[in-house]
Amino acid sequence: MKLPRAELPAFLKVQFFPPSPLPIPRSIVLFTCASMPGACALLIVSMLDLGYLSMRLNPCISVYTLLYHIGVILIGRRKRTPEAPSYFSTAIFSGYLLTVVWLVALILTIVVLASGHMPYHQVAWLRQQGLPVTVHSQRVQVFLTLYETLMVGGMTLKGHSIVHNEGPDPHDWRYAEYEKNDVESVFTK
Repeated sequence: MKLPRAELPAFLKVQFFPPSPLPIPRSIVLFTCASMPGACALLIVSMLDLGYLSMRLNPCISVYTLLYHIGVILIGRRKRTPEAPSYFSTAIFSGYLLTVVWLVALILTIVVLASGHMPYHQVAWLRQQGLPVTVHSQRVQVFLTLYETLMVGGMTLKGHSIVHNEGPDPHDWRYAEYEKNDVESVFTK
């Protein structure tokens, strides 16, 4: 006996699930999905010390990274015509800039962790001021900053290799509006 298959209503399928051809390259989606929780976690941990342990760079760059990923997803999901620009190269260039800023944030966070001569950026002084910061939260910030540097950098390098192999307007990024929505029509054109 076969059980009936439960299906979502049509308006939920259209609203929450992408059309057949994925409008963003799969590797970019995977890096984005791996990077966004890390940026959220780093934002929360770095706000425990109000950004002092990273010279206020970790909270700012976490917010910018979240905005960058949301922007890439929204721009990638737009319906485009062949005459309109695709913005894929712009997204990759912005990713390179974001990677450089993440690298600077990593270096500053490590410098603050390693140095003991900056009293206003030390855990003991911040605890005296009433902030709920520990040495472990400082180490978690270093780890998450390294993680975000690798995730954003990896996404950017993968995007650059896509541009190098397929040109500045890859097929996955700009999908055409097909008359048929079946799989065969997507792959034959």
